[in-house]
Amino acid sequence: MRATMAEVDPSLLETTPHTPSGGAPAEGAERFDPLVGTVLAERYAIVRRIGEGGMGAVYEARHAIIGKRVAVKVLLEKFLENQELVARLLQEARLASSIGHENIVDVTDYGTTSDGRAFVVMEFLDGEALAQLVMRDAPLSVERSLGILRQVCSALSAAHAKGIVHRDVKPENIYLVRRGDVDFVKVVDFGVSKAVQSREEGGADLQRLTRTGTVLGTPLYMSPEQARGGDDVDHRADIWSAGLMLYECLTGEVPFRANNYLGVISQVLTQETVPPSQLRPELGIPAAVDRVVMRALDKDRDKRYQQMAEFEHDLERLLAGDSTVALREAEGPTQAPARHRLHWPLAALGVLALGAAIAVALAGGGQQAEAPVAPAPAKPAPSGTPSAAVLITHPAPATPSAPAPAPAASERGRRTAKPHVSRAFSTAVSSGPVERGKKSKADDTVAPSPYQVDE
Repeated sequence: MRATMAEVDPSLLETTPHTPSGGAPAEGAERFDPLVGTVLAERYAIVRRIGEGGMGAVYEARHAIIGKRVAVKVLLEKFLENQELVARLLQEARLASSIGHENIVDVTDYGTTSDGRAFVVMEFLDGEALAQLVMRDAPLSVERSLGILRQVCSALSAAHAKGIVHRDVKPENIYLVRRGDVDFVKVVDFGVSKAVQSREEGGADLQRLTRTGTVLGTPLYMSPEQARGGDDVDHRADIWSAGLMLYECLTGEVPFRANNYLGVISQVLTQETVPPSQLRPELGIPAAVDRVVMRALDKDRDKRYQQMAEFEHDLERLLAGDSTVALREAEGPTQAPARHRLHWPLAALGVLALGAAIAVALAGGGQQAEAPVAPAPAKPAPSGTPSAAVLITHPAPATPSAPAPAPAASERGRRTAKPHVSRAFSTAVSSGPVERGKKSKADDTVAPSPYQVDE
């Protein structure tokens, strides 16, 4: 484990979010930068530096000819000779542009600076990262949290359909662009993504960028299988990360915290997740929302949502007020008939045995008793062959002895439980204790947010 952790780039944990247009520049953004004022590839005039991540710095720029406002991500100078990171930046441009989804940042160009640093050109996003919103306003309302994560799931579902696993889903990589009163999501930074199904389109080269035993991503949002550093990480790792972001939006907290990322990873691997409603009982988080979050955060990936589209569908049901989402009891009606089908052959044999016994008894008692009891089918009875007439004439005696089917009881349970859960969910969404945008983390006794920087 120690050798595995050594390969994590600590700078991945130090992401300076994009600053909204007209807002205060990020800390350190005013320092001298040789790229500001230059023109990249004779097309992109660099206006200002607006952020920095693990691999590169992000600049606001304008197209020198058409004047379009764009964002340019340039590989940091310290990585100039690192060909793997150069290839990874190119991979980010290729993968993001290949998905073609409205909730994924649009990458439009790729090139190199005069000193040989690679860069990618993206659409300019005027808004804020989800990390900023969570730090400022979490816990968010149930409705707003579900709306944001539904769009995240939609974007990642499209990526997975293309065979692309993001592997670094976190609030810093979810950008919110306000469109009226609605949050519009843009998923960014496919820099550590893995193409798992695009071998014919260069997928083999892309997969070689990730060595076995290398942990890529951010520990706070890393799935257990990803934290182990295995080479079998698949799209279900993104489902875990999305579920953890939903947990944080709802509660203002993450379920695993420690003084360093090794401690966080240890908890991810060994510690059980406390349901959101138990962590913050005063928020009145609906039981249905709890169930969806906990299914996405199952440590056993075979028990999580198996497709991002399933997760998205359940979020849509929650937004529509469906309180039966992810109910384990809902699986009963589909399983119960399979169990009770075994009783019907036994019941049929009982009917045949009863019919045969009656036929034999009547045959010994004389012809007067045979006439009312279907004389024609009585002939094949000695051979032991079932008679259609017997099956049709005598099903009633066996009916009282057959056990009552279980589905009816399950349905009764759902009918009585549904109004209660539905009212709870409706109350939480419409008039819950947390108002939209209300800041409450400072008013409770829960541990401080992991984003808080010690003075």
